[in-house]
Amino acid sequence: MRPHFIVRSRAPLSAILLLIALNFSPAARAAETIKIRIDAATVISTIPSDFVGFGYETSAAAQPDFFSAKNPTMIRLYRNLGATGLIRIGGNVSDHTQYVADGTPAVKTEREITTINRQNLLDLGEFARATGWKVMWGLNLGTGTKEQAVEEAVAVEQALGDRLHSLQVGNEVDLMQPYHNNYDAYHAAYRDFKAAIRKRLPQAVFSGPDSASNVSFVEKFVTEEAGDMSTATYHYYRSGARNRNATMEFLLQRDDAFNQRLDRIREACAPRHIPYRINEVNSFSGGGKAGVSDTFGEALWALDYMFNLAAHGCSGINLETDINQLGFISHYSPIVHDGAGKCSARPEYYAMLAFAMAGRGQLLKTQIDAPKTNLAAYSTRDPHGIIFLAIINKDLAADVTAECASPSGNGDAELYWLGAPASDAKSGVTFAASTVADDGSWSAGKSENSRQFSGNVTLTVPHASALIVRFAPAQK
Repeated sequence: MRPHFIVRSRAPLSAILLLIALNFSPAARAAETIKIRIDAATVISTIPSDFVGFGYETSAAAQPDFFSAKNPTMIRLYRNLGATGLIRIGGNVSDHTQYVADGTPAVKTEREITTINRQNLLDLGEFARATGWKVMWGLNLGTGTKEQAVEEAVAVEQALGDRLHSLQVGNEVDLMQPYHNNYDAYHAAYRDFKAAIRKRLPQAVFSGPDSASNVSFVEKFVTEEAGDMSTATYHYYRSGARNRNATMEFLLQRDDAFNQRLDRIREACAPRHIPYRINEVNSFSGGGKAGVSDTFGEALWALDYMFNLAAHGCSGINLETDINQLGFISHYSPIVHDGAGKCSARPEYYAMLAFAMAGRGQLLKTQIDAPKTNLAAYSTRDPHGIIFLAIINKDLAADVTAECASPSGNGDAELYWLGAPASDAKSGVTFAASTVADDGSWSAGKSENSRQFSGNVTLTVPHASALIVRFAPAQK
């Protein structure tokens, strides 16, 4: 863990501390000085309490004792992130899944047929109640019939009850044959399935269209289903795991093209008061890239990505985890489990912990002046009025010296670091000076505190690290 130093704004000691920090990071470039301005009067968006979520292939639900009230470690891993959240069950495997009430569960890839039964769904319901989270469930449009979808939907509703967020019909329908880039054909099939399900479940709630990349599917779906849907859904991966650009440097670059797609989705949803969610996302599709997706650099990407979604009015994220459609546990998984079912946290999970601390309440307008450094900064005000500042230095070589006026005037600034021995580290990751215990428990360690008499906070943020600053309320 590289040492981090708090630098007081007026003292000449700042130069000395900066040189000490750089001596511990010989590969780093000289620190660039940047200014961060928090506009506490301007609210960009409100972050829902269930913003954070996980995404799974349906085959995960067929695993014995995985989603279960008897899995205390995973329950703790969930609850570390908040009392509410959203589990999305779907993926490619959902279009190759059959529900057999008393059948034998079978975990298969997308090339075969996965089988889930009533007990699998009951276990999932108990797990959801133990965590306090809800479930978005994907039905089989690809290889199943509407009659089978009705039977499955009824079973899901009976098992989950009030833990069921919504149903979806089909996964990545814009890529699926015969609906590939044919929205009208997909929408006709969707309405056929929905009508059949509604005959058995008149109050069923639906989300969609679960588009992989075609934004127009989302725009049209929202326009035509606005009065009868819960949440618009869309997917994102930076690129494919086998592509040449599946590198850490590419992952950490800003994706302006995706931001433009987010703006289009927001423009379609906002006037109709429909939330939208990126309900399947991670670094590189196809299970991620070994040596990139399973390292600390991925955590920096994930933390920035979550805040960036909030800045574009998104209502939440479901980071893909566990077994994928190809039958192996993805490199990018925030949570992994071994053959005995023991769960543990990977680097990306620590980004979720950092967001759970600071990604609450109102997202505030934040301006930064960092033309040469790959740096992002976001600020929030939580329901108690406490302001947080997240500084994410995604530059793999350049440290920065950040200056920010305290939004509460004179007072304490508590610092919580997200760091690791190196950007490519797969272990040794900490947030708030703490690691996740073997039993899934975690709590923030003691913060670094600095009294700021001048009202300004000045500090060094090393390359490939992130910092959460908690500004104590002004004393009255």
